Amino acid sequence: MAKQKEEQGHKDAKHEGGGFWHLFGRAALSVVLGIVLAFLLPTRFGEEMGAQTMARYAAPFSGYLFDRARAKVVDNNRVDWYSKSITVLVIDAEVLRACKEGWPAHYSFYSWLLQYLNRFPPKGVFIDVILSQSKGQDAAKRKKAKELKDPEEPECRDETVDTGPIGTLDESDFDHFKNALMRLTSQNNVPVFLAARRTIENTLVTNPDLDSDDDLKKLKRVGIEFSAHSVDRLAWTYPLVYPKDERPGKKKPSPEQTAHSVPEQPGTSEGDCPRSAAFSIFKELYHGTLDVPCTEAAFMSVTWPLDTAAYGLHWHESMDGEREERHGIWPRVDSRDGDEDMYCTSNESQIKLLWRAEARAFLRPLSRPLCVHYRTIHASQLPKHMGDGPNVATPNDLELSDAELNDAFRGRFVMIGTSFAYSNDLVLSPLQDRIPGVFLHAAALDNLLSYPNDLEKVEAWELKLKMPLSRWGKILTLGIVGFIGFFIIVSIKKKVRKVFAEFHHERTHWRKRFHPHWWIAKSITAGFNIALFVISLAVLVSFGVAMILFGAWMDIPFLVVAHILACAIAVESLEWSEHLFNWITDSKEK
Repeated sequence: MAKQKEEQGHKDAKHEGGGFWHLFGRAALSVVLGIVLAFLLPTRFGEEMGAQTMARYAAPFSGYLFDRARAKVVDNNRVDWYSKSITVLVIDAEVLRACKEGWPAHYSFYSWLLQYLNRFPPKGVFIDVILSQSKGQDAAKRKKAKELKDPEEPECRDETVDTGPIGTLDESDFDHFKNALMRLTSQNNVPVFLAARRTIENTLVTNPDLDSDDDLKKLKRVGIEFSAHSVDRLAWTYPLVYPKDERPGKKKPSPEQTAHSVPEQPGTSEGDCPRSAAFSIFKELYHGTLDVPCTEAAFMSVTWPLDTAAYGLHWHESMDGEREERHGIWPRVDSRDGDEDMYCTSNESQIKLLWRAEARAFLRPLSRPLCVHYRTIHASQLPKHMGDGPNVATPNDLELSDAELNDAFRGRFVMIGTSFAYSNDLVLSPLQDRIPGVFLHAAALDNLLSYPNDLEKVEAWELKLKMPLSRWGKILTLGIVGFIGFFIIVSIKKKVRKVFAEFHHERTHWRKRFHPHWWIAKSITAGFNIALFVISLAVLVSFGVAMILFGAWMDIPFLVVAHILACAIAVESLEWSEHLFNWITDSKEK
């Protein structure tokens, strides 16, 4: 009787018909659940590591395609793109030691740097250092050093100006710095952008000495505030504008603070708001037509170029735990290039760079990070003296020639930043790992110059219920393409399982419990399930990377695509969609 009831129960159980609608519903449910979870997880939990992993896998391909697309545009108009090329001038610890400088450096040090830019005028200059030192304090230190004949007195000075006697030293360094800036802007017609802080009134300021000087007020102040991603700390996005914070409970300035506030800088008037460094340079110098409203904070997605510069950042490999792990692993994909002592790897072949970056994204010890994309001049490479006077020292082998400096600076955009191994001005790139923050501004400006003047092309938006119909249309298109891919993957997965089930079913001698053949069958089945899970997960991740690139082609920010795909892949790899579909339809797969 019990056997008859069991057979009757099996007859009454609902099975999928031909299997098509079951696969169709399962694949569709994976995509729908992926979109739903992408809405919920970042908001409620904030730590969707799968999305960042997917984005890291896609970053090398995005950089590769970015370089390829830009190379075609550059080939069509090399003269125009020469002025859009970026050179980074970094202040390193070696130059501070050679010039007997501390940090923050004296104004005379910056005068010394600017003399080379005046000699080889660039397209524009961005100083990514907030000049917070007071000219009074600076002059006092310099005067004391002169009176005591301090051997540690800074030696790198602008030889083209007369420093004057000791008695008039109080403001000479600041004046010489100001004169160097004025020569750039007035005589050489070079726009200068100064890094600045935001005040509580949402204006950009440097320091009272600079901001109160009538001539220096004309220099454009730009914002440098940046927040890395909250999960992986990587620089995926970059701010465009900084609207005033009107959140409830936000401390407002007192009337006294408002009365003594620094006059507003250009671009900070009512109805407008401060711009970030890259966006301001793009608008002011390159006359970009991209308009960004100041009603709320706006960000752009940053694509880091894959190609490496011939003259990049001269950092040596650190003696840390990752280095030990990397040198203990075999095989590595970045060896035998003659740059083993460098922190980064470089190669003329972009295919090799793509392979190395992807290997590092999968397992960090397999490769060092890629070298930076932008030509980098270290301040320690600049000759310490100029001219033919008696103070001119014999140049050493590390110093650059006039021809090299002319090629690096003249007509190009120059960004000046710091390059200290341990500093708070460092960012994490998905390709270059830990690098000076000035390279983030360079990458952002490079992106703005490379993409059309359309906010939709660069804006980093997130999934919201209240979105323009155009964005919902893109998400729907992405969902349809994703459904087709998931349907194919699910179909192949089911076919493989069916073949294995038939193979297993034919071996009737495997069914005797606790027999040696039974244990063999269990082992084979376990191995099959594990292999199928790993292979299907690898296929899903590869499909996810392709979908991120497809989304980028449709101007969908990669983190949005990554969030949806990470959730959808989790749903499918754990087979939640199959079980949920069976439960909803009250069906059972054979």
